[in-house]
Order: sequence, then C-alpha cells, then structure tokens
Amino acid sequence: MSLTLNNQMDTLFLKGLQIVQSHHQPILFEWENILSYLKETGKRSGENVEETIYFFSEYLFSLELDETNNLNLNIHTLQRAKSFQTNQFIITLLENAVHKVIQAKEEHSHQDHQAVQYLFLTLSEELLAHPNHQYFSIDSFLKNLVSSTQIPIDWAAIIIKRDQSYIVENWFNSLSQDLLLGNDNLKADTIFNLSELLLNQMPEEKQPNHNVLSIPYEDVTLLICVSQQDNSHITPFITYALQVFQYGKYTFKANKQEQQWKDSVIMFNETIMRSHTYNDAVENISAGFVRYLPFERCALFSYSVNEHMGFGLFGHHLDNTAIQNITEDIRNLPIIQDNMQILQLFGKSMHYLQPIYMADASVGFPVHYIEKFQLHSVVVAPIYLSSNSRLLGAAILDQGPNKHFIVSEDTFSALVKFGQSAGEILGKYQNKQQDDLQLEGSFHLSPRELEIMKLMAKGASTIEAARDLHLSAYTVRDYISAIIQKMDARNRTEAVARAIREGII
Repeated sequence: MSLTLNNQMDTLFLKGLQIVQSHHQPILFEWENILSYLKETGKRSGENVEETIYFFSEYLFSLELDETNNLNLNIHTLQRAKSFQTNQFIITLLENAVHKVIQAKEEHSHQDHQAVQYLFLTLSEELLAHPNHQYFSIDSFLKNLVSSTQIPIDWAAIIIKRDQSYIVENWFNSLSQDLLLGNDNLKADTIFNLSELLLNQMPEEKQPNHNVLSIPYEDVTLLICVSQQDNSHITPFITYALQVFQYGKYTFKANKQEQQWKDSVIMFNETIMRSHTYNDAVENISAGFVRYLPFERCALFSYSVNEHMGFGLFGHHLDNTAIQNITEDIRNLPIIQDNMQILQLFGKSMHYLQPIYMADASVGFPVHYIEKFQLHSVVVAPIYLSSNSRLLGAAILDQGPNKHFIVSEDTFSALVKFGQSAGEILGKYQNKQQDDLQLEGSFHLSPRELEIMKLMAKGASTIEAARDLHLSAYTVRDYISAIIQKMDARNRTEAVARAIREGII
C-alpha cells in the first residue's frame, strides 16, 4: 500500500505525542506554574487556562498511541464530557511551556520541536474549528432533517452491520432526543425486521400510519420514519440532500488536506533555512523530502545546462558514496530529457516545473540503475529557481526498494513548492560559493571543461578537441569562452598557464 501525505503527517503527530508523553511530569509542573501566576495576578483568563490544561492533561496523557486514527472522535468525546472555552493564545501559551521543557533536556533536535508544534497545531485546529465539524457528521445532518417542521419525518436511525446482525447505532426524533436511552439490544437479522422492531417502539395509534424508508449511505444504512400520507417526494428529496451533504463534506475534507500539505511545506522551509553552508543545505533538503513527504529514499542531483549532465550530490537512506559517484548524461534518460526540452522551449514563461511520476522506473532509467538501487516507482522533483526558470537539479524519490506507489494531488502540490524552496536555498549558497572562490582567487571548472583544458594544454586546436570529445567545434568554442571568463584570463594561453600553475590540470 502506498504511503500518503496523511500517513506522513500522522507519523509527525505521533512523534509529537510521544515526546509530550515522555515529559509528562515536567510539562504538568510548567502548566501549573502558569496557572498559579495567572491566579495570583488576578488575570481573567485564569479559568479558561485551567479548563484548557485539564483538557490537554486528560487528552494527551491518556491517549494510547494506536488511537491517533480516531483523533476527531477522541477530541469531541472529551469536549462533550467537559465543555470549555479556549482560544489560540491559551493553546500557544501551553505549547510554549512544552518547548521550554524539551529545551531543558540535553538531547533534543529541531525535529522534536517541529513535531510538538504540529501536534498542538492539529489539536488547536480541531478544537477551534469544532462548530464547523458538527455540520459534516451524518448525525447532525439527520438531526436537522428530523427537527424540520416542514418535512413529515418522525424519527431517523443509523444502522450498522456487525456479526451478521443489523444494529441501531443512533436513533433520534424531532426533538433531537436519543431514543436508544442506553438500550443497545435493538438489532435484527435483516433491515426489514429491524424496521418492524423500531416501528413497534412507537405508540400503537401511530404505527399503522407510518412507513420506514431504507437508504444506503457509505458503510451504514439510514432508516427514515415518515407518514404514509403523501410521502412520495420524501425519498428523492432525502437522496438529493445526502448528495449535497456529501459534496460539502468532501470540500471540507479537501480544504483540510490542502492545509496539511501547506503545513509540510512550512516545516520543510523552516528546516532548510537553518542551513549554514551549501553542504548543510544539500543534506537538509534530501532529508526534508523524506521527513515531510510520503517517501523513504531521496537522491539529490545537480544539473549542468551546458553539458546536459546530472551529478550526484547526496543520498538520504541510500548509499551516499554510490550516489555521489553518479555522473549521467541526461540524454540517456528520455523522459527527463523531454521535460528539459519543454523548459528550453518555454523558458522564463514557466513559473514552476511539474514533478515527473513514473509508475515503472524502467521506462525512464537505464537497467543498471534499476538493478543497483532496486527501483520500481519513482518521482523526479525538479529543483529550480522560479525567478528565472533556471533548473539547478532534481530530487529522485521513492518509497523504498522495489516499492510500487501512486502520488496524490496534494503530494504533487507540495513537491512543486519543495522544489522551488530548495532551489532558492541552493541558488543562494551556489552564488555565495562563487563569491568566495573569486575572493580566494579560485574558481570551479566542470568535468567537461577540465577535459578541454587538458587538451588545450597539450596544444590541441578547437577542431581537434571537438573530434576527440565527439562534440561540435562550436560547442568546444563555447566551452573555451566560458573557461576564459571563469578564470578571468585574456586568452586561452593565459588560461592554460594559470591552470597549470594552480595545479588544476
């Protein structure tokens, strides 16, 4: 099964929860200090802070680690058990106390703080958005439907199937009353028999005048009790209303998922901005693609436009030496080469570069790479400067050896932003490197430029160098011009002399 961005963010949430639970007592101590200060100084927020501390204490320190999939249910269950008022300021205040506790420990990392930050961000969104959540539950939908005075519905029930029996999970009337009253024995072997059982719970004088409509919805069945008089319009109306409800629910979920990939981009940016050197940036970018997106391995490459070559920079969860030894002509990778041609064609009119997904890596990579790194499905994420549409390299990503996977739309959106952010930070340090080299009186020549320099040192002409390297004379002439410019030399003779003097060739 493919990893998803949801899986990755759930893992981050879980890590934050583990960190908080492992510092149980120190965190409670800090929270109590905050509460004591607010009470002593007579702050009006003291009561709300106390209630919020109670909630987080009950929720964070009692939640089992395998219950995170039921996050919304757990939060709302506790909210119903103890209603309280809170706000973003209070939640941030308590979160900062947790960061203070972690900071006091000798062993902590930036990733620990990010996990805690995401934990509290998720909880605050769930808590503060609670009024919106209720509109997208089937319980709320049916309660609103039943309570309407314009629709002749007496009651509605949600039926689940368990162990070959149909069981009433929820049952309520027009007054939004729970008709189960703790009775969990309302079950039958068929929907029809269960409908009869529920009708028999009604007053005898009403039973002959009502019908029960059965409507399938997701993995449950809805039973709607209506009057027999003129109910022909009820079923199509409810079916249509359910469709509209489902569209709204899907939109709400899509908005939450969009926020989720934006959270991953923010955390990736925070991580790479902590880089102090070019090498730091390369390592942080490689790790960030794996840490904040649903991937297990990342190989980062730089790209030389003049030579159409890719050079291995770093491998995260890969043999780093093997990655750094890779020097590959992009023209040997047809799918990637096609996308390079699109970039050359449209140039600066392109403000972002689309990641390339290959369900089967063999259609885009030579066999020896497939076998050596056990590739199956891969994603190639361009690393680029959006300001001038300059391609700097690419991150090649997968979910582990021989793993097939698919990529969701939200992951694609995040990959575009990751590539843009990575390009900005790499471009910054590449420019800094060039400035440093100029200050030091040094420079960097590509492998192809070094080959041409060596032939020039041997006295080869432009045509002879072109023949030996299987290039056109025009291409070699362009390389020579670039070399002379890089070395700040007046001509090729001076460039060769300086290269020999400084031990470059």
